[in-house]
Amino acid sequence: MLKLQKLNEHFPVNIDEVWMLVYTNRNKAIYSLRSNFIEGEDFNLYQMGKVVSSKELRNGIKIDAKLSVSCMEYFVARKSRSVFEVYRKVFHKTAEILQEPSLITSKQINAKISWIKGCKSLLRLNENSTLLLLKQVGDPLGLPTPDYTSSNGILRSASELLKKNERNITAQKFNEAAVAKGYIVELERPAAHGKTKRFKSITEKGKDFGENQVSPHNPKETQPSWYENKFVELLNTLGL
Repeated sequence: MLKLQKLNEHFPVNIDEVWMLVYTNRNKAIYSLRSNFIEGEDFNLYQMGKVVSSKELRNGIKIDAKLSVSCMEYFVARKSRSVFEVYRKVFHKTAEILQEPSLITSKQINAKISWIKGCKSLLRLNENSTLLLLKQVGDPLGLPTPDYTSSNGILRSASELLKKNERNITAQKFNEAAVAKGYIVELERPAAHGKTKRFKSITEKGKDFGENQVSPHNPKETQPSWYENKFVELLNTLGL
């Protein structure tokens, strides 16, 4: 309907697009149109693609009609107020939203992008986690972002890989060894009630063996994940 209003046409609405909203029969819809509205002002009649007046209508030839936008609204409202109310609420609310100035300024977008860059740098996020953060900014604004990023291998948690490789050690012991050798570092972030929350992040030294992903529990934390095909090498390097 917004497109119809923008068209430079007095009668942009084809009756075949609206009569079934409130009528069960097309002929009854055209009869109602001719009986209740002004020909030439609210609607035009057509036969064989040409505008004709009611007096010029020929029997046996299909009658078409085109309505003005205002006529279409009343045409629906006269027959079914409930249908018209649904139309009115949806259409006019949509028009209001489209006419409102953007609530998000370029300055705010740049601030969000800078925040993402800071997270990527400080937390050493992998490409996929960075993309997820970018999508949170871009998707609501209709901005394009890639659907996926490339990875250097299959990523799994330390617990999964320790179990898969049948190593009789806990993830806690693995993390302690990785911290001691500089492959993982412990970071802190503010938490509720003035407390701090500690979490782990893969260092530059450890990036050959894994990637930092955004924690599903908090976007301000990382969750180390390790390459499946390099995990045994990492264990040997850590002496485990």
